[in-house]
Amino acid sequence: MTEQKYRLAAHASATVLALASLGLAAPALAQSTGSMDFGNQIVVTGTAQKGIVGVANPDTSKASAILSQAWIERQTPGQSINDMINYLPGVSFQNNDPYGGSGGTLMIRGFDATRISETIDGVTLNDDGNYALYSGELLDSEVIDQVAVNFGTTDVDSPTSSASGSTINIRSHKPTEDFHLKASGAMGTDNYYRVMGMVDSGAIGPAGTRLYGEYSHSHNDSPFNNYGKVRREQANGGIYQPLGANGDFLSLTGTYVGTENNFSGSVPLSNVPLTADTGVGFTYFPTSFKNGYYHYAPCTTAAANAGTADNANTCGSAYDYRVNPAQLLNLRGSARLTLAPGLVWTIDPSYQWTKANGGGTVVASEGTSAGMTGYVNGSYYLGEDLNGDGDTLDKVRLLAPSQTTTHRIALTTSMRYDIDSRQAVRIAYAFARSVISQTGELGMLNSDGSPVLISPVNDPLTDGAGNVVEKRDTRSIALLNQVSAEYRGSFMGNRLKVNAGLRAPFMHRDLTNDCFTRSSSGGVSCVFGASAATYAAANPSAVSPQRRTYNYNAVLPSLGVTYDLPSAGQIFFNYSKGMSVPQTTSLYQSFYFANGSNAGLVDPEKTDNFDLGFRRTSGPLQAQADLWYTHFTNRLGTAYQPDANTAIYTNLGTVDRYGIDANVSYRFTSHVSGYVFGSWLHSRIKDNVDSPTGELATAGKFESAVPITTVGARLAGNFQPFTLGVQVKRTGPRYVNDQNTPYYLAGTTTVAYGAKTPSYTLVDLDVRVALGAVGLNDRSYLQLNVTNLFNQYYAGGFSGTFNNQVSYTGSYTNVQIGAPRAAIATLVLAY
Repeated sequence: MTEQKYRLAAHASATVLALASLGLAAPALAQSTGSMDFGNQIVVTGTAQKGIVGVANPDTSKASAILSQAWIERQTPGQSINDMINYLPGVSFQNNDPYGGSGGTLMIRGFDATRISETIDGVTLNDDGNYALYSGELLDSEVIDQVAVNFGTTDVDSPTSSASGSTINIRSHKPTEDFHLKASGAMGTDNYYRVMGMVDSGAIGPAGTRLYGEYSHSHNDSPFNNYGKVRREQANGGIYQPLGANGDFLSLTGTYVGTENNFSGSVPLSNVPLTADTGVGFTYFPTSFKNGYYHYAPCTTAAANAGTADNANTCGSAYDYRVNPAQLLNLRGSARLTLAPGLVWTIDPSYQWTKANGGGTVVASEGTSAGMTGYVNGSYYLGEDLNGDGDTLDKVRLLAPSQTTTHRIALTTSMRYDIDSRQAVRIAYAFARSVISQTGELGMLNSDGSPVLISPVNDPLTDGAGNVVEKRDTRSIALLNQVSAEYRGSFMGNRLKVNAGLRAPFMHRDLTNDCFTRSSSGGVSCVFGASAATYAAANPSAVSPQRRTYNYNAVLPSLGVTYDLPSAGQIFFNYSKGMSVPQTTSLYQSFYFANGSNAGLVDPEKTDNFDLGFRRTSGPLQAQADLWYTHFTNRLGTAYQPDANTAIYTNLGTVDRYGIDANVSYRFTSHVSGYVFGSWLHSRIKDNVDSPTGELATAGKFESAVPITTVGARLAGNFQPFTLGVQVKRTGPRYVNDQNTPYYLAGTTTVAYGAKTPSYTLVDLDVRVALGAVGLNDRSYLQLNVTNLFNQYYAGGFSGTFNNQVSYTGSYTNVQIGAPRAAIATLVLAY
């Protein structure tokens, strides 16, 4: 597809060798080692014993659930864990493809991904710039021991700037005490293949040191067109050192993920074509999977003509030609040390590096703009012959992705003191420092429209003076210092348990913009060298490159209570206050206004989250039901701001959400078990939103893109050597905009799309046969997974919006076509 490949195999092979000497944090429900130690909550082995069908509801004041390997291993190997938690109440996830490599859209109780904290062994995965989550960059399913979801709250020591609500805590593989080897190979639809190898050393020497290493590689074609590809490689490794018999340990774990995929399957949410089909992708939402498969005709760029002002080629401009390469390196340390009887210290240091880009093509001029080169008022000028015809008269199509590189170091540590056998306190400290570089370099295209370099940052185009031409150039430092404290007590013969906490985050943002800010919405012109002085003189209203700092802090309380009803179950209550500070990248819009003024600035979003529920966690019947309520103040989003006379990132007022989540598991016999779940959610926006034409009628309306209802089930049978599972989920309707009206073609009464997306139902099937009968052990097996068994066509993930007017040259909402049916056969050989 491209001349420059990502060399993922070389990176991953080197990384897996390095990670053979690294290690792992202890498994737990909570995010950090300190939270796990303090809460004394369910660990993986306990979950496997208590849960049914791989689902458990832990004994905690929070509304939460756990998926163990008993559930995970039955799903498609290598599938994103965010797709697997879609079968928990309150969770909604739309996968962008059937195999987990292309990302997806996640919500929990209506909280979108930017308001959800997702961690691996306590290490935050949210993007430090815009708080996004990338489900295609998560751990391989084989190295996830469990995933725990808190539906409406965070842990008291959560090192997060963005989570005003839910958390997802992934616990990676703990090296086993015995030696094990595992290898698998999978093949499926869309030319899918995947190979994976994993080794556990077992306990080594008198100290009992344990190590593991794992590597996987996968590939598939796009299910939505004849051009796109998805490639993914991953390496994991770890070392775990127990210290005595009291639970103390030292560990270090590492993960490398490399992906390279084309965008595909994203189309306008409109049943009416927004413009004519010009061969660069759909301009409407197709009616079926068959009609939604786009055939791209091969293209070739036209030769340039010397002395003629050539127009730019269209070859390479299609949305699905875009490539989204990403790399992630994550190192996670962990330790638990007993300093004295009843005094325990835990520490979790980490380092994470990410490098990724995404975006399409632009038309650039070989000439200058009034003698200037660079990115000038929304257009590119290079002052260079780009197509080799000997003149600088032409328009040329170039690759122009948005590049982000992040380095983050972090530390979470806590000290626990047992007052007596029934009461304990702990204090905790969290630190995180992220350096985020965001640029927008240009690259050349091949004659077939593919990129010469998928990462132009590695060899960017420059103007005649050697200045890099780019659409943005910022360096952000996101700093977190947080202190927290927590109390836990048991009363009334251990039937009543109370935990209370305070979290006090102090967040500092140090922002440097090397481009001119030319509008209140944060639009920039990036001109360097001699062109900078010329631009400043010609555009006196533009704000020169500069550096600014911002600070946010809060005190966030939490309170939880559980009360055990003998032989019946447990009542639980939880309250927590959450906060999401403005996205780091959005703060650059304030650079247009005078430093020190409040113009362009927004307040942190805060939430009050309440849960009241009942659960039963033992015996053949296990269940949990939870009534919940969330109150938003200063909700963050993008909307028209009259003072700025443009759409900017701003506070949108108050929103109330409430609902019910429930799940029931039942073991019918030793061979057959079942699980059902369901959720209902109501949302109410309290305020209207401004627009250029007046107020938009959003007050009293339901938030868009949030499913009103979800319900599902799984039935599993074990009749050795065969096991069978079938699972189903129905996702209810979602409003397409916050006015709860249809989409209209701009300026008309023609309905482009109805007010809600239709409900849809997905059915998945998994069948496994153990291979002991053919001379292998029963750890070896052949497994078949079929997802979306009945090939249900549906509207997948999309983002909420206030706007109800759509046009191709104006604004419209893109929606992902839902993932079609896929079948994957996997052979696993294990010892």
